[in-house]
Amino acid sequence: MTLTSVIELGEMRHGHELDVPDEPVRAPVRSRFGWVLVALVVLATTMGPAVPEPVPMTEATIPARLGDTAFAINGQYYVVTSDRTTLAGRRTITAYTLPDAARRWQALLPLSGALRGVGAASGQMLISTQPELQEQVESISIRESTGQIAWRRRALFEGVTPGGRVLLWTSPDGTPAASTGREVLQAVDPVSGSVRWTYKVPTGGWLSYRYSGDSVTHVVTLLPSGTVEVREVEDARVLAAADLLPARPPNIPASYVQFAGDMLLVRDGPTAVAYGVERLERRWSGPIELAREYVVPRCGDKLCAVAHLGGVRVFDPATGRVLWADPSRTSLSGAGDFLLGGQRGRDGLTDLAALDPATGREVARLGGWNVIAPPADDGELIAMRTDLTTSRAWLAHVDPGSGGAHFFGVIKGVTGDCEVQVGAVICRRLNATVGVWHPVP
Repeated sequence: MTLTSVIELGEMRHGHELDVPDEPVRAPVRSRFGWVLVALVVLATTMGPAVPEPVPMTEATIPARLGDTAFAINGQYYVVTSDRTTLAGRRTITAYTLPDAARRWQALLPLSGALRGVGAASGQMLISTQPELQEQVESISIRESTGQIAWRRRALFEGVTPGGRVLLWTSPDGTPAASTGREVLQAVDPVSGSVRWTYKVPTGGWLSYRYSGDSVTHVVTLLPSGTVEVREVEDARVLAAADLLPARPPNIPASYVQFAGDMLLVRDGPTAVAYGVERLERRWSGPIELAREYVVPRCGDKLCAVAHLGGVRVFDPATGRVLWADPSRTSLSGAGDFLLGGQRGRDGLTDLAALDPATGREVARLGGWNVIAPPADDGELIAMRTDLTTSRAWLAHVDPGSGGAHFFGVIKGVTGDCEVQVGAVICRRLNATVGVWHPVP
């Protein structure tokens, strides 16, 4: 069960929830390259300790054009042609295996509009789209192994439950407009599309979803009466209900709520009140401004909030007490025993530092890196630094405790939009194709 982000190849930019050309798909071109040791030595003087090694890597290319969309799920890479540049009814989706970038299948994709969500469950890939000039949305279930369409609905794909059910939000005519009383939330089987349960959202009701990893674990309804209901996602039964918000007219959006671990945070003016998600029991009240700050999903054993306009604060999740704040930081996340704090740096890169979670003290300065994969269990990062003048990028394993960088590859002709999947580094190239690099076995 996987959710992922998608990347639309629009205007070329440098930075991070890929695609198919008209020309025939060619076999991947593989090449090997060694280290340019002089360049690495110079680079290492600004990056900290490094041990360059001539690690051979294979290189393959996935064809894509500007405007196409692409994403990785479950060890495969998918490229969807843009419906703006494709003849009506000829939009395609192509699957490639990773890490060798070999084409597995290509199929017609009978959907129009920009991709709004993708996911996977039980060997099925779920895609949701929404045309720009229409409200109608559509979702489709495709067999990952063959590209065969299993079912198609006028609904918006919201996520996958831990039990593998697919959540779809829609209305009778396929144009969900919040709080009208016509919307329904359904859980369906990913293979057959059969409906497991249906929840008709009351007039004025606003839905919010709690995630654990990639799975939706709870559905929370904010009712105009001020009542908050928490539903279990496998059968839609109500786990808890309580009057936590002020009453409001049905056409007025609900107050801000966010999730932090196993807690639901409810806005109460300039403070937030924390309730347990399962029973809605009150735990504490703390100075978190939910209208101006967002809670970081993964921040070790702390509760971290980042202000929309910059600045971070770290709280004790048991009491809501502020542990420390840093107005100079623009991002915060967990990395092993440390927190990874970012500041605006030069050349579009973020200057990173490893911080003590309890005090915010800087343990090690990492420098300007673009982190392209989630941290390992011990906090080690896979990161890259790009030379914008040559479009070359150096890949390294970075130790947040010492700040040391161990280089393992150098690639060229990339923009900086990169990720790591199945041990391979996947990057958008300057010409809009997708490059795939991985070490030689």
